[in-house]
Amino acid sequence: MPVRLGVLLDDLSLNGAKLADPVDVVVIRSTFLNPPRAAAAKRQAEKIHELHRNAELIAYAWHYVTHEADDGIDPGSNRSLETTGKFGHFRSTPDVVQAWQISTICAEAFGATKLVVRTPASFSPGGMSRKRMTEFVQANSGPSLIWEATGLWSITEAVAFAEPLGIEVMGPAIGMTGQVLEFEGARWLRVPSGKDGRLRASQAEGLAFALAELDEAETLTLLFDGPRAHSNLRAFDRARELV
Repeated sequence: MPVRLGVLLDDLSLNGAKLADPVDVVVIRSTFLNPPRAAAAKRQAEKIHELHRNAELIAYAWHYVTHEADDGIDPGSNRSLETTGKFGHFRSTPDVVQAWQISTICAEAFGATKLVVRTPASFSPGGMSRKRMTEFVQANSGPSLIWEATGLWSITEAVAFAEPLGIEVMGPAIGMTGQVLEFEGARWLRVPSGKDGRLRASQAEGLAFALAELDEAETLTLLFDGPRAHSNLRAFDRARELV
């Protein structure tokens, strides 16, 4: 099956990146807490493209769109939104509307046509969550969505709900114990690293074998996470060549 390789970045210093890295996608997660102003985002995009010239850039939506006040997000010294307290969970409120507008402006400055929305555990698979997300998608145009669901949503359940809305789903590729997981229709897979930041050779090989056995026409994107994202991407790319 067609596979694209990418990295998830919280630190845009690009430490460990090399010009020869086969990076197709760069996902900028730092915008979840701190979406830069348009001018700063354009400068950051230029910096990324100096190393990854043809990479697609994708940003995370600001946390005010998805996370409520009780979800434990502390913006700290990062950019914050003057709110009425009614934000998160895709609510139809001025706070969410403003946060989404800022997210889309940021995405446009990066040259991104997609935004990742990460929902908290409090965004359950119940009827209210489904209603709010459906109405949000129907009411808003702009970047297409990639949904990183956490909490009680299974990948199968998330895909079944999201596909009719035109939303793609991001799921984990490797579980807490290091095993390769079933992808179950997710088109975006986050590849975490171990405690030391490294992807084990056995994990890279297991993931390469699992993908080689899939007979699908749709493209799958692997996003390598953690402080050694680039070196882990290279390790997987080497393992893939041996399969």
